[in-house]
Amino acid sequence: MADKKEIKLIMTFAERGKGNVLAKYYAEQGVTCSYQCMGRGTASSDLLDVLGLGTAEKDILISYAAADSAVRLLKKLDAEAQGERFGKGLVFDMPLTGLNNLMAAVLFQQQGLTGGTEMERKADHSLILIAVNQGHTDAVMDTAREAGARGGTIIRARWAGPEEDGQFYGISVQPEKEIIAIVASGEQRKTIMEMVNKKHGLKTEAGAVISSVGIEHSVRLA
Repeated sequence: MADKKEIKLIMTFAERGKGNVLAKYYAEQGVTCSYQCMGRGTASSDLLDVLGLGTAEKDILISYAAADSAVRLLKKLDAEAQGERFGKGLVFDMPLTGLNNLMAAVLFQQQGLTGGTEMERKADHSLILIAVNQGHTDAVMDTAREAGARGGTIIRARWAGPEEDGQFYGISVQPEKEIIAIVASGEQRKTIMEMVNKKHGLKTEAGAVISSVGIEHSVRLA
């Protein structure tokens, strides 16, 4: 049974062209906060077939949801994902180690829940994901470096939620997004997230949504 006060990050890797279909389906299931971006696989075609991922060109959805909504979505997908409607792909969820309090309150509000926005989990390293309005990436990355980040990866994305009028529960939403992915130690994570939120949070022009996911295993290649 999922903790009702927990928030999950849902990662979706789908065939190119299926992202919009999945985002609409997710919204129907109560998962309305999603960012859509494009990716390209680097594995051989044989390996892609083994993983059931189909073609190398990918639509990627990064979604946030209260734990109960995430569990319901994955159960529905498991029951209905056969056939051509969603194509081939992979969906999984992960517990967050942090999220803006305002965004967490919005996600709980969707399920009629309140409170419980403080989420601390012990992890040696975390993946910090910062979704910002296009044009603010350099400033946000500069702030992250000041807080101890050594670097990051930038992914182009679009807002894929159902609201297309520039508002999401009273929060202004710009369609064009960039997502900054930063790997940081547990000690650095809190400082980076706090500084970025203070300078570039949801009530600023950057409109940053900041979250983090604990990394259990990692390998650094030479």
